[in-house]
Amino acid sequence: MVIFLVILTLVGASYAGGVSGIKNGLLAIITGILFDYLVMYLMNRPWHFPDGALITGIIVGGILSPATPWFYVMMTTIIALLSKHLLKDKRRPLLNPAAVGLFISAILFSTGESWWIGLSMIPSWCAIIMILFGMFIASRINKLPLVFAFLATYMIFFLIAGILNSAGAGDVLRTPYINAALFLSFFMLTDPPTSPAKYREQILFGCIVSMVSCAAFLLVSRLTYLFIGLFISNLLKLAASKMNRAPIHGAARR
Repeated sequence: MVIFLVILTLVGASYAGGVSGIKNGLLAIITGILFDYLVMYLMNRPWHFPDGALITGIIVGGILSPATPWFYVMMTTIIALLSKHLLKDKRRPLLNPAAVGLFISAILFSTGESWWIGLSMIPSWCAIIMILFGMFIASRINKLPLVFAFLATYMIFFLIAGILNSAGAGDVLRTPYINAALFLSFFMLTDPPTSPAKYREQILFGCIVSMVSCAAFLLVSRLTYLFIGLFISNLLKLAASKMNRAPIHGAARR
């Protein structure tokens, strides 16, 4: 996962001005790692390399616009990791940390998003690299049904919306929106702690998160619509796990 994200970062930054994106990415990574080490120190936890903070930093830095000021990059990363430590069920985060940080940053600081790690700033054929990496990752963690359900519903929804002449519906099948949807489906929606494991649930959740995202694009925000859908998926996964852990009445009485 880390290797693929680093490669996508380097390829995605090959456009003119990509150095700014690399700088923001490195800043987000360093901020994330130092913040997690600080949490380990304050909470008196065993020391280990915070690979989760590394991945969160790469994603945050790669989605934010390269023109984002450095202090907003740091704030977004800290908010993301705070959500990981505060919003959790046992030891697992309730929501995707990077998505939380980016969503709140967009609302509070009006930070822009370019999804350049999704290769949105370079020729469109380069998205094949992301698709191959994403397919490999999703296959290894058994999340392909989730990805396919999300993307199929996404395409069908906006195809119908385009036929009905919904405002802006045609834009989502072009750069950078399609790159954002592909990156999110492969590298964020499939996050094991916040996504379902059973194939049937993956298909159901993929369809639901896609429909919520699409509706949010048309009705709420073209900046945060994917995160809104992702949060719904995370919460559905939490609800499903709670139901699976609930004791059967007969067993509870025994």
